[in-house]
Amino acid sequence: MKINIQELNKEFYKSGEIAKLIGVSTRTIQNYCLNGKIKENLINNRRQIKREAVIDFLKSQNLLDENIKYRKDIIYARVSTHKQNNRGDLERQIQYIKDYVIFQNPYNLEIITDIGSGLNDNRKGLIKLLDLVLNNQVGRIFILYKDRLTRFGFNYIKNLCDFYKTEIIIVSKENDDKNLSEELAEDIISIIHSFSGKLYGMRRKIQESIDKELK
Repeated sequence: MKINIQELNKEFYKSGEIAKLIGVSTRTIQNYCLNGKIKENLINNRRQIKREAVIDFLKSQNLLDENIKYRKDIIYARVSTHKQNNRGDLERQIQYIKDYVIFQNPYNLEIITDIGSGLNDNRKGLIKLLDLVLNNQVGRIFILYKDRLTRFGFNYIKNLCDFYKTEIIIVSKENDDKNLSEELAEDIISIIHSFSGKLYGMRRKIQESIDKELK
């Protein structure tokens, strides 16, 4: 089985990692290093193998599929309101993720954004992202926080991505409390408006039915 170059997303590898990747013993990889088949480096007094050396070795063994259809990496960022966007929250979110992604050997990086509540499952950017996943075009999705994708139902999206072997990478584990409180307030207001509209519609239909019966 040939290796997809996108699987090689680290700068340095240990012998055991390469062995596991191609299905041989660690000793075999160590012997390859000793006889010069694989070039290794001494990093912090530990022998490690650079990504480029791994690629060269896989090519020499005809184990690298260079004709594979590469899947892109996606940065997905979202803020709830235009107010947050206007004060630069969205751009800061994107830059924070970019600073992380640059060390992850990104391929064909694309940025998808949304301005809207995490409760809204009909966001233009989210729909575009899921369409790309369903078309098997996405290798990794980078998000700042878990709730950037959705306020509820994250596991449904994750299960979908897992099925298509798309990895979701959460860059930061701690939410910005100030922005989170603001967004939760906006979400609560959205829920109240939604239910108020539905209750008003139901009340109007009931009143119309009563009026019709009384005529």
